[in-house]
Amino acid sequence: MRVSAVEARRLAITAQHLAGPRPRPTRAAAMRIVRDIGYLQLDPTNVVARNPYLVLWSRLGQHDPKLLDDLLFKQRDVFEGSSLILPTSDLALHAEHTYGANAAGRRGPSAIDTWRARNAAWLAKNTALRRSVLARLRREGPLPLTSFEGRSVLSWTYGDVNAAQNVGLMLAILLRRGEVVVAGRRRGHRLWALAEGWFPRVRPIPRAKRPAAAIKRSLNALGLATPKQLEGYYGFNHAFTRDDIKALERAGEIVPVEVAGLPGRYLATPDIERRAKAVRDRFEGRTTLLSPFDNLIHDRARLEELFDYFYRIEIYTPIAKRRLGFWAMPVLHGDRIVGSVDPRYDREAGVLVVNRVVMQKDAPRSAAPAIRRAVADLAAFVRADSVRWPRRAA
Repeated sequence: MRVSAVEARRLAITAQHLAGPRPRPTRAAAMRIVRDIGYLQLDPTNVVARNPYLVLWSRLGQHDPKLLDDLLFKQRDVFEGSSLILPTSDLALHAEHTYGANAAGRRGPSAIDTWRARNAAWLAKNTALRRSVLARLRREGPLPLTSFEGRSVLSWTYGDVNAAQNVGLMLAILLRRGEVVVAGRRRGHRLWALAEGWFPRVRPIPRAKRPAAAIKRSLNALGLATPKQLEGYYGFNHAFTRDDIKALERAGEIVPVEVAGLPGRYLATPDIERRAKAVRDRFEGRTTLLSPFDNLIHDRARLEELFDYFYRIEIYTPIAKRRLGFWAMPVLHGDRIVGSVDPRYDREAGVLVVNRVVMQKDAPRSAAPAIRRAVADLAAFVRADSVRWPRRAA
């Protein structure tokens, strides 16, 4: 099977729910998006809005952010892990989600195995703290980190670390072990609760079948991908190896694809011919801004290869050396990335401030008015009263 570079981009965009008319912004639509793209990445940065809400906005447009909160804490159709929001329907795949548990015995010692061992050693020396944290949650229900007091026997850094940091580390480890859950948020801060009774009872997918399930979930979210891109999609690289990929290919459950003009061997699900024809004949693009942590662009090497767009987040870049801006959001226009917009929401003034617009040299003229509409849509989503553009803008 051979596809053009344009078709490859369109397959990736369509798989990520970034093409065609936006659906009605319902809980069902939001759930379908999260299920299909696999996860929403968590990040504390809140320059415009937190990343999970921005990822959904790019796909749903105007919607009440409570949609996601309801899915998390009322419906419990998704759950908050240490760094990702994941579909509860994938729980069987994540049921052994202790640090690197999926990789145990498959790849030999690794950094993840070392991390797991370090956690186990720290927990063994801090059993009193663990018992205390779990007892309080059992007795009092959901609590924020600030409600806990006490100091661990051994600090994580073997130095002077205050109690809150050690309790925070304990909760993070217990979250990965499946003993506690994030049961809500209060003014942006997590509320912790016991995991018992929070999730439906599921049996973990047997180890022999887990690689195939993980590979297919990743491939469906990507549209098509090289083995390396597959391995890097939301942590499932610890659930399978290159040999697992080759085994699925031999069985005909995934198929090789050649992308014209691009190096490497791509893979796709067996329905690739039908999907390629669909994006060739009736692809309907849209213009939207993408969070720096959006699923479509989180793999920067893939972004550069498929979209011919070089992008690096510049949060930690000195101001004088920034090219795109602190929170530059790449602009998807049809099947291309045509530039970036660097916005900041001034909540006190109620203004969405556009600090900088950087366009690609070959961006089409149709992009400028489309970007203005997309920025206005983002302003409405965060409930800004107005937009302030720089003197030289799109």
